Amino acid sequence: MTAVAPAPAAARVVLRSRRCTAWWQLAAALGLATAGGLHVAAAVDHLSAGSLAVGFFLLTALAQAGLAAWLVLGAWAGTGAGRQLVATALLGTVCLLALYVVAHTTGLLDAFAVHDPLTGGHEHDLPGRVTTPVDPVTGVEFAQGMPLGASGPIAMDGLPGSTGGHGPEAVGTAVVAAELLTVAALAALLPASWRGRALNGLLVLGGAAWALWLTGVLG
Repeated sequence: MTAVAPAPAAARVVLRSRRCTAWWQLAAALGLATAGGLHVAAAVDHLSAGSLAVGFFLLTALAQAGLAAWLVLGAWAGTGAGRQLVATALLGTVCLLALYVVAHTTGLLDAFAVHDPLTGGHEHDLPGRVTTPVDPVTGVEFAQGMPLGASGPIAMDGLPGSTGGHGPEAVGTAVVAAELLTVAALAALLPASWRGRALNGLLVLGGAAWALWLTGVLG
């Protein structure tokens, strides 16, 4: 006689799987909502970097907030997010992290500099008007290599006008942490057949970033 698993036991397995998926959806939504709110704060902080920077931060925040709301509604309704949506969100979040690293460690975005007339500097676009080239995405002043704050450059120690080495500003660090949580949660939401390849791809990207940092390309 063939033993058949009791129906209640099978139902409990399905219910447990749905609860696990819902928790991962909520974790991804938390990361996305946090990153979206911080991107709004970054837009305000980088008003002097021009409309391109502000627009980029606000559009990113809107996309992240919308996806977070979708994931929360899905978790509440007991429906899982589609694999294409999860994969697209994961790829987008990884691209944002890569953009952050490139913008803060290289000069590849120098060609897109805008000129901030409020901070002073060594370049003149009009007679008697002093401007400073600023990264339109991150708000980094190219002449100083430091993130700009309301009172001028902010160095690693957080003091306006300090001339020490620069590091990621507090908002940027918080965004990275939120987006790393998002990446982990979204990877967990992928189907098992996709998850391994996604994790392998993330490991390759991490190894490539480490190699570029070791060789001095990412400084």
